[in-house]
Amino acid sequence: MRRSVPLICALGLAAGVSTALAAPVLAATAAPAEKAKPGGARDGCFFADQVRGYQVVDDRTLNVDLGRKEAFQLTLLNTPFDLDVSTRIGIKSRTGSWVCSPLDAMVIVPEVTGSSRSYRVSTMRRLTPEEYAAAWPGVKAKKPKS
Repeated sequence: MRRSVPLICALGLAAGVSTALAAPVLAATAAPAEKAKPGGARDGCFFADQVRGYQVVDDRTLNVDLGRKEAFQLTLLNTPFDLDVSTRIGIKSRTGSWVCSPLDAMVIVPEVTGSSRSYRVSTMRRLTPEEYAAAWPGVKAKKPKS
């Protein structure tokens, strides 16, 4: 037992010295910091009550319009039966008002019977300006005839 105590102390001392010597090298090779995005920490988030419209892409995917040329694409975990014929849907945040990740959102689809079903969101992403323009083309003003 007496021999193991000095051995443990020597190993601890060697580990401490190697850590102290490696610290400047580790500090010099640290990963560069990410560039700060304009818009703050909640750049990929939206309020659930901010939704102004929606568009069904396929049986599990829908684009949600937030106005101001912003939209998110939500992919549902399950396939809702009445999503393509429903005239309205609801977006409910499970954690408060903000929807920042797929785990935060539930899409509520009313059924023909009068009840409604909630569907979990599996993926969520912001649409690019080009995708938004293709999904919701703007109304062009007509020039008056002279």
